[in-house]
Amino acid sequence: MVEVLNSLRMRTDLLPLCDQHYRTMEPALAPYNTDFSIEFFRCTDKFCHRCFGERIGYTTPKRGEAPVLAPNQPTCDRHGRPMFIVSLDRQRNHVTYACPEPDCGERVVRT
Repeated sequence: MVEVLNSLRMRTDLLPLCDQHYRTMEPALAPYNTDFSIEFFRCTDKFCHRCFGERIGYTTPKRGEAPVLAPNQPTCDRHGRPMFIVSLDRQRNHVTYACPEPDCGERVVRT
């Protein structure tokens, strides 16, 4: 049995939106080595390589390189965790971020 790297399981009830073009992301699992895998969300667009990880936020992974974190990635003031895009209001041009921590109501709205 392959274990998931890090002891906390990813929340699969989240549906983050891609930070590049706001499509829904889907849960994914990447092999780390023969014993461990890494859970993350990936964009559902065929040509987009953006990912969201609950520990690192949004990134575009490159083989053999450390993830480059988005400099404007909002983090939860209560938990210090990267926030994900939960909604986009195209009329008002507002993007709403939420904390991935269970039962946390923290939100950040950006224009």
